[in-house]
Amino acid sequence: MIDLINECDEQLAKELEIIENEIFGTAWPYQTIQCKINNQEFKYWTYKKHEKIVAYLGIHFVNDFIEVLGIGVIEKYRKNGIAKNLMNEFIEYFNTSMYQKILLEVRESNSKAKNLYTNFGFRQISKRKNYYKTEDADIYLKEKIYV
Repeated sequence: MIDLINECDEQLAKELEIIENEIFGTAWPYQTIQCKINNQEFKYWTYKKHEKIVAYLGIHFVNDFIEVLGIGVIEKYRKNGIAKNLMNEFIEYFNTSMYQKILLEVRESNSKAKNLYTNFGFRQISKRKNYYKTEDADIYLKEKIYV
């Protein structure tokens, strides 16, 4: 089940920090997560199994674009379409929003994530040298297309 997080208490912020740390080994402090969600600077979608958050997608609103903070699924729940489902929810939100662009960074070696983004219409536009401690990041962009 996917939930859109528009308001955040301390407990939920701690859960989001924990899952982000579990997946990526780094996370925003829970106080920052809570404050920025409640100030409408961040928005999160979460995916729960048995009442536990097992995946999330977080975004940051920056001027006229959205930056993806992270999308991740706990390892034992991967390969079940959860990331795709989260992306569907996010893209549906984006398509009806006032924002014109989405930017995200992805590890150069993360071919599964890059394939997911490409399937959703993102294209690689640049590279950030040494963005991660051990490797570069590829920068992907998705823009609204008006016909």
